[in-house]
Amino acid sequence: MTIDQAKEKLISWVTAQLGTHESANNWNKYAEDPRLVKLYGWSLQNQPWCDLFTDEAFIECFGLETGAAMTYQRIGGGSAACRQSAQFFRDNGAFMQTPEAGDVVFFYYDGAINHQGIVVRVAGGSIITVEGNSSDAVSERTYQIGDSKIAGYGRPKWSLAAGESAELDEKEPDEQEIQKPAQKVLVGIPVLARGDIGGAVAAAQGVLKYQEYDLGVAGVDGDFGGATERAVKAFQQAHGLDADGIVGRDTWTALLNA
Repeated sequence: MTIDQAKEKLISWVTAQLGTHESANNWNKYAEDPRLVKLYGWSLQNQPWCDLFTDEAFIECFGLETGAAMTYQRIGGGSAACRQSAQFFRDNGAFMQTPEAGDVVFFYYDGAINHQGIVVRVAGGSIITVEGNSSDAVSERTYQIGDSKIAGYGRPKWSLAAGESAELDEKEPDEQEIQKPAQKVLVGIPVLARGDIGGAVAAAQGVLKYQEYDLGVAGVDGDFGGATERAVKAFQQAHGLDADGIVGRDTWTALLNA
């Protein structure tokens, strides 16, 4: 297929999802795809799902390996945290300030990148998007280009989809692979980074405090600030992990086993 055809395929799929609602506690049908478990390393059912919806769109349209690579993610090390996903594009020189149809658009909320969607059309001075977890559903939105909420646009690596006619990955995961002890699935645990808030942050902070890492004057407050980031980096260094200050799969595993 051509790049234009790849973009059209993605846009057609996300548009067909409009009106799909979540159930109680953020339950959504997209998180049930076992290929997402492979991408992230665990299930993110019952979590905020705007990023997950974007990843599902690329996987549905282009398969797991190609879809992950198009958004600069490593299988088993992908992320459904918007800030981290934006960083993947930045690290690969694919974070833009001018939109194109098919781009992943990232939004500022609460002072950080906390939401995203897919640009389905650029019309004059506006963009039209399809976003998961927007008013608890897949919704269409319109923004002025230059809106202060827009952080930027992730440009997928369309060349990976162009010219390919590969079959989509099977929905069923490799049962033996999923059950390997070295690939233990952590259910419902999100990737955490500076700026995140909530119960998962407090849980990580609680383990760090128990291990006598300095969380600053705020202590266990559910707010991933600078002191928590420094504590995470110190914990990672002590456990032979990449000290990036992000609580991902390997860091969660070390915390839960601490």
